[in-house]
Amino acid sequence: MKNLEHEDLEFITKYGEIKEYQDEYFYTINSRNSDLMQEIKSKVSEEKPMFPYLSNGENFSKVKRPIKWDVLLSNKCEERSAKDLIGKFYDGNTGSKWPFLDKGHLVAREFQKYICKRNKPIDNFFYKNVSSNIAYQFCDKNRGNGKKRGQHQFEQAVMNWFQKANDTDSESKKVIVYYEVEPIFLNFDNKMSSLNPDDRIPIGTRIFAFRDTDTSDQVNNFIRQSKKKDEFKITLPYHIFIPNYIEDYDAEKDLDISKIREKFEDFYAGDEQAKCSLSKWYSNQNTANTK
Repeated sequence: MKNLEHEDLEFITKYGEIKEYQDEYFYTINSRNSDLMQEIKSKVSEEKPMFPYLSNGENFSKVKRPIKWDVLLSNKCEERSAKDLIGKFYDGNTGSKWPFLDKGHLVAREFQKYICKRNKPIDNFFYKNVSSNIAYQFCDKNRGNGKKRGQHQFEQAVMNWFQKANDTDSESKKVIVYYEVEPIFLNFDNKMSSLNPDDRIPIGTRIFAFRDTDTSDQVNNFIRQSKKKDEFKITLPYHIFIPNYIEDYDAEKDLDISKIREKFEDFYAGDEQAKCSLSKWYSNQNTANTK
């Protein structure tokens, strides 16, 4: 995993202390402040378990970019559709496919069961053409790669908690998990923003997942309680950031860095200045691979 420069981390240091976990894809975000937990809880409820973060006056049905979400997941949710919860959403994302980029869900498709009470048929919101819930991610950061954990492994930790609760507790017991996911974008002026309407690929994703009984001092204990890297198992609560870049680009479909950068820029918003900023960011992330 590559070190991000200090200035690159300013967009998440507001949430807490940032720490790299050696030989992994993610950074932990550690804070003893419970304000964020309370803020997330205030945004969602069992009746309204999905909260999309929009710009002032923005019409959700016309949002064509990935956005920040707060979600409440429950094994006792009512049967309903996502449209019942959030209204009409834009489902016209038919962008080109690239072999090294995934259309990664922000609110995971597996979470449908704990929002809409059923896994099948797949709700329209969880298809890969819903722009507000899809972010272009490099394959390894979305799916993981070998022993290195990507976004999928953190989503699976949420699913594992529900399964554990089902295995050990009475079916009558209600289980609730709060989940915040935020795609982070690099603005033209090198300041971080998640609300640039034209950006297509985030430089990373921040995820915060916790149970209704968790406290702030328990966050990321799965790291602190592990003696060795290979021994840790992701458990809730966690607060992490996963940078979005290719670590071993030679292993990704045999594509060289110049071709990857060229295609990456095709997705990126703006003029030549924006492309230069992106190239600098991307080049910094892959410096070690070119040595």
